Amino acid sequence: MLKRLTLERFKGFEKAELNLGPLTLLVGTNASGKSNLRDAFRFLHGISRGYTLAEIIGEKWIEGVLQWRGIRGGTREATFNQAKTFSLDAVFQTQEYGDGKYHIEVDVGENSQPPRVVGEWLSFPDKKHTVFHSHPYRFPLDPYSSNRIGIAVPEYDHDGNDVGYQVKSYSNDKPVLLQIDQPRNYLQAAYKAFISMRFLDFLSPDAMRNPSLPGQTSLGDKGEYLSSVLQAICNDPARKKALINWLQELTPMDAKDFEFPADQTGKILLSLVEENGQKTSAYSASDGTLRFLAMIALLLGPDPAKFYFFEELENGIHPTRSHLLLQLIEKKVSEGNIQIVATTHSPHLLGQLSQKSLEYVSFTYRLPGKPNAQIKRLMDIPEAAKILQEQDITRLHASGWLEDAVAFLDEDKTLE
Repeated sequence: MLKRLTLERFKGFEKAELNLGPLTLLVGTNASGKSNLRDAFRFLHGISRGYTLAEIIGEKWIEGVLQWRGIRGGTREATFNQAKTFSLDAVFQTQEYGDGKYHIEVDVGENSQPPRVVGEWLSFPDKKHTVFHSHPYRFPLDPYSSNRIGIAVPEYDHDGNDVGYQVKSYSNDKPVLLQIDQPRNYLQAAYKAFISMRFLDFLSPDAMRNPSLPGQTSLGDKGEYLSSVLQAICNDPARKKALINWLQELTPMDAKDFEFPADQTGKILLSLVEENGQKTSAYSASDGTLRFLAMIALLLGPDPAKFYFFEELENGIHPTRSHLLLQLIEKKVSEGNIQIVATTHSPHLLGQLSQKSLEYVSFTYRLPGKPNAQIKRLMDIPEAAKILQEQDITRLHASGWLEDAVAFLDEDKTLE
């Protein structure tokens, strides 16, 4: 699980820190930084996919097919206030080695120069030294002098014991994490922390309604392959029962089964069967029903990711039913196999969170007259726990209490 993300000079953030739990909910107005946090997670995910910095920030095509959409705004808008570099620090939990810490600093380039790594390191608490480190103490190297970067990497004796460091040179057009091959176990732990991520921005009803081939068991970013993912879920009796139960709770439909009729090309179409025998195909199902089915498919499907980022979690879900979606999400994250970060504009949704999930609600905001976005954990606002016991968080959020609280804190800090 990712535990903390620190951003310096990244997009709208001059310096900010986000603490992460099993379920982390981000609240804040438009243009307050929520989507920029998504971009930071996507940057880490791009590293794990083996891309160069230009591909992570720009885009990646293979044989004419777009594989990666890059970071919004490209290099021009990747840094805060046109700074030369940005850095990201991620703390992630591992079972074997404790909490790993990964840092990368990127020069975004100017005058048509490509982006390049100017600082990078990886460490674990059970290791005597950092796993690797740029600008090593005792071996200072200037990373701006060429297209290479000097990295201190472990050195081993004949028995495989770590006896110190040797300095090696690596290309600076891609993260060093992708280029070093030893010590493999620690590098793999960092790789695993970032590789299994999914980003669900705007599920498309049209994409979800399209038929798909059986065996396509990973939902596309827009909801593609919904019918075949649901078919795979229905092949498991326990998962199918859970799917139908959640659907019955969410909608007034008395759904009892699913059918997957095939067309002439072998693709299958989703149909919902109600108790009275009425059938509703994906073509005529409501957008909200399809969105909820897509989210169930992600959480109950045979090929789940470890980390999900949902934009506007409440989108397409009726307010009276959103608590059911939260119940499903909180149940799944409590099992310890997945982690979810989601944004919301809904005070109603915030009021339906469990007490445990409230611990990881963070507020993104920009104060009047200040260009930098900031992050404040809800429970770090003074007296927040006491106030939430006495007041309804739904009403507080809708009334602008969060904005007033952080503005008051900033005013106090300025007076000091």
